[in-house]
Amino acid sequence: MSEIANRAPADHEARHRALVERMVADLRPVRRLWPIGLRLALWIALEAGVLLFAIYHSRRTDLGRQLSNLWFLLCVGGFAAAGVVGAALALRSAIPGRAPGRREVGFLLVLTVGSALLLLHEPINANVPIATFVGTGLPCVFGIATLALLPLLALLWAVKRGAPLEGGFGGALAGAGAFLFSFALMRARCPIDEGLHLFMWHFLPTLIGIAASAGAGFLWSRKRGGK
Repeated sequence: MSEIANRAPADHEARHRALVERMVADLRPVRRLWPIGLRLALWIALEAGVLLFAIYHSRRTDLGRQLSNLWFLLCVGGFAAAGVVGAALALRSAIPGRAPGRREVGFLLVLTVGSALLLLHEPINANVPIATFVGTGLPCVFGIATLALLPLLALLWAVKRGAPLEGGFGGALAGAGAFLFSFALMRARCPIDEGLHLFMWHFLPTLIGIAASAGAGFLWSRKRGGK
C-alpha cells in the first residue's frame, strides 16, 4: 500500500515535468509588441490613406454640402468613432490580462447601434424598381469590402502577433474596426442617401463582414491550438 502511495506523487511529478518540457520545446522567440497607442495610430494613418482614396474616387457631387449637414456628420462620425474603438479593443484583445471587458464592448455596441439608428432620419423610397435597387447596391457592397480589406488585414495581423485567448472575439473586434470605419468611408463615396439602400447595401454588408472576420479568427485559433 505504501509503495502505491509513494508511486502516485512520482508519477504526477513525471507527468508535470514532461508537460513543462513539451511547453518549453514549443516556445519560439517573439518580438516585443509595440504599445497599443502607437499601433492604433499607425492603423488610423492607414485609414486616413484609405479615406483619401475614397474621396478621390468619390461619386458624390455634394460632399461639400453634406459636410455642413449635422445628421450626415453625426452618422459618419459615429461609425468612424466606432471603428476606432473596435480597432483599439482588437489590439487589446491580443494581450493576456488586458482583454476588453463588458463595459468596453457594451460601449462599442451602443455607439454602433446609435449611429445605425441615425440612418432612420434618411428618407425611404419604396418605389425604386428592384433591378435598379440591386444594380445600384451591389457596387456599394464591393466598395465596403474593398475599403475594409487592408485595414482588416492589418488588424488581424496585429492580433495574430499577440496572444489572444479567444480568436473569434479578437476577429470580431478586428472586423468591427475595419468594417465600421469602412461604412463611414463609403458614406463619403456613395451619392445615394436613401434609407433602404443604406441599410441593405451598406449596413448589412458591414455586419456580415464583422461576422466573417469573427469566423476567420475562430478558425485560426483552432488551427493554432491543434498544432
